[in-house]
Amino acid sequence: MEMKKLLIIGVIIVLVATSFFSGCVETGSVGTLRLQITDKPGDLDILYANVTISMIQVHTSDAGDDEDEDEEDENEDEYGDGFVANGYGPYFGEVEEDIYFKGNATAGIKPYNWSWDFGDGNISYEQNATHSYSKEGVYVVNLTVTNDSGNGVIDWYTTTATIGDIDDDDDNSIAGWYTIVEESQTFDLMALQDVTDVLGEEELTVGKYTQIRLTVEKAEITINNSGEIEVHDLKIPSNKVKLIKSFWIYEDETTVLTLDFDVYESVHKAGKDKYIMRPTIKVIQE
Repeated sequence: MEMKKLLIIGVIIVLVATSFFSGCVETGSVGTLRLQITDKPGDLDILYANVTISMIQVHTSDAGDDEDEDEEDENEDEYGDGFVANGYGPYFGEVEEDIYFKGNATAGIKPYNWSWDFGDGNISYEQNATHSYSKEGVYVVNLTVTNDSGNGVIDWYTTTATIGDIDDDDDNSIAGWYTIVEESQTFDLMALQDVTDVLGEEELTVGKYTQIRLTVEKAEITINNSGEIEVHDLKIPSNKVKLIKSFWIYEDETTVLTLDFDVYESVHKAGKDKYIMRPTIKVIQE
């Protein structure tokens, strides 16, 4: 069977389809996936932000199952009033490690009232909360935000916290994972603002795919701290990043996905001369 190549590009992975898919496809047909990388500009004084990505995989789905099409980890304005809570996530960490939970809300009347339920019996009423878990596992985390309008307007956000080396997809070949990149590549995210670079390209069987997973091997930033240039290694609480995004591979066509890596949302100061990276990436399909 003749195969085509899948191309992955830079820090932002770009997946582009040249036409819309309709009807059925012939079993065994192939198309091309191209992945690109870029970075969203920000306000921090970061001179260089080098990340090394060692593996990228995509997960296939039944082509006839279009449930969860274009599903992403985003909250919706269910009541049409503009008041939307955001708890970001998903979060990752190790047992007894402090996890930093970030809360936000739009519209409504401030001040808001915040309530985090961490899924292990503990709660917090801080907007940006810190919590550690005593056992490995995947915890369902709920953020409830009450609007101070006097009428009890509430919105909530649900995400997860994965503690320890928990991975339901260890057997990649059996579980439907296909490897696109399997070599270490280092990118300076600051050099990729408004620019894309190719991560890789590979042929895939025509059909629907639902997830992208990449492994961030290491990261380092160079910052300007009041005129002094400092270089810091970034601790990565979890180096496996799973992105939920449905996309299609079409016969004899190239699908391009861009992974928009937001370095300013990803890098956090955790103490004196201590920095961590929680990769924040949005998948863009053109």
